Amino acid sequence: MRRLASVGLRGPIAGGLRWLLVALMMSGAPVGDAPAAEDADPGVAPAADTLRIGVCDAILLGLEHNHTVAISRLDPAIMRTYAGEQRAAFDPELSITAERSEATSQRRLGSQPNPFDLEDAQFEGTVELSEVLPTGTSLTLRAGMTGSVSNLYTDQYTGTVGLTVTQSLLRGFGLGANLARLRRARLDVAISEAELKAVAERTAADIEQAYWDLYVAGQEADIQTASLSLAAQQLTESLERVKVGKLARLELAAVEAEVAARESELIDAQSAHELARLRLLHLMGVATYGPWSMAVAQTDTPFIPVDLLDPVEAHAQVALEHRPDLHQARHALEKGDIEVSRTANGLLPRLDLFISLGRTTYSQSFEDAYPDLESPYHQVSGGVSFDFPVPNRAPSSELKRARLAREQQALAVANMERLAGLDVRTAYLEVLRARAQINATRTTRDLQDRKLAAEVEKFRVGRSTNFLVLQAQRDLTASRLNEVRAKVGYLTALVDLYVAEGTLLERRGITSLED
Repeated sequence: MRRLASVGLRGPIAGGLRWLLVALMMSGAPVGDAPAAEDADPGVAPAADTLRIGVCDAILLGLEHNHTVAISRLDPAIMRTYAGEQRAAFDPELSITAERSEATSQRRLGSQPNPFDLEDAQFEGTVELSEVLPTGTSLTLRAGMTGSVSNLYTDQYTGTVGLTVTQSLLRGFGLGANLARLRRARLDVAISEAELKAVAERTAADIEQAYWDLYVAGQEADIQTASLSLAAQQLTESLERVKVGKLARLELAAVEAEVAARESELIDAQSAHELARLRLLHLMGVATYGPWSMAVAQTDTPFIPVDLLDPVEAHAQVALEHRPDLHQARHALEKGDIEVSRTANGLLPRLDLFISLGRTTYSQSFEDAYPDLESPYHQVSGGVSFDFPVPNRAPSSELKRARLAREQQALAVANMERLAGLDVRTAYLEVLRARAQINATRTTRDLQDRKLAAEVEKFRVGRSTNFLVLQAQRDLTASRLNEVRAKVGYLTALVDLYVAEGTLLERRGITSLED
């Protein structure tokens, strides 16, 4: 089977290539290197609304246009916004404030009987840059100026610059406690990506199954048509024998009833073929690029892959490494570990060490009062703060809950690993059974073909009956259907095995699901 390069094409050029691929398929141009269908007539050009497509191209179109995949493809992008939101907790924050006030009042100076009108104007401006580090450290750098101007007192301007550092020593200390939410958010992104792969893999399997179901339905319609033709031929021969007196007219009733029954079976087969066509178009997202009435010309036929199966234990080991549901469960277990670490830190009392350093500049003019790190006037302050709730029930309960949830998740992962092993072994046995059925059904069909030829020859010389000929025709029809179903059953069993081990997309050459 030909492999797809990737569905991770990006940009307008990639979009143009995709539409060109669809246009080539709908125009009847050959796509890919898949073998041509056995019943294809190279001398008849397909209709303009016919989609010529192989199984790999059907998977590619489905992953590009299937609405379920399109919906799931948005989940990782949504989860990344939550991760960005948690990352923002460690972004620097800049704040600027400016304030000015004016006041008019009366003051009495000394023993003067008349009050004095006092006009006073004050302003303050600060610039502050603060940041919280993942280590539990808070940094605040601050610079500002204040000024006071009045008609009574001397003008005064003050500039300050300082740095305050606060370090958590117990609760809130270290990367484990402070990066917990960010790490959980990033694991949610990984979980959503695994979910997307699971949806895409299931969709690819459904498309491949639907493709072969359509093939089987088409073959059943052809086989039922041939069966009806055989019954009609038998009726013609019976009528001729009645005319010459070699067969009683009563024998015609059984043959006519058989012709009517096979007409009914042909109608059912044609209806099943139409339903299979609609299902395949739906899975490929037909509404995006074509009408529902579009016919499907399949360019692939069932084949037996030349590569041999590995031992079942090798497939089981691959499943432990590649199944998306196991990836999701393990990421959830990692989230549980992070939550236990975070809640354990929450049990500790809060003990913070802080220190503040600053310089102050004084002046009677605005220009000379700018903050100056070399100013002789400074201030230094420091200390510790302690906080511990008694009896600290809430953090204790939260830690206990986190540990129980983590234990539960660990048990779930172990159980999923066992189920993955069961799924792989069950699918492996089905592949072996389906492969053995191919030769068995082929042999049965050959024998039924010979049996029918013998019964027809015996009927023509008067040594058999219509009943036996019609029964042989039915047995041949059933054997032909079983042979076709066995070939397709083997391919779908392989698909189920690849889904069970989580490698279907990789085996089809699909390496990216990003837009």
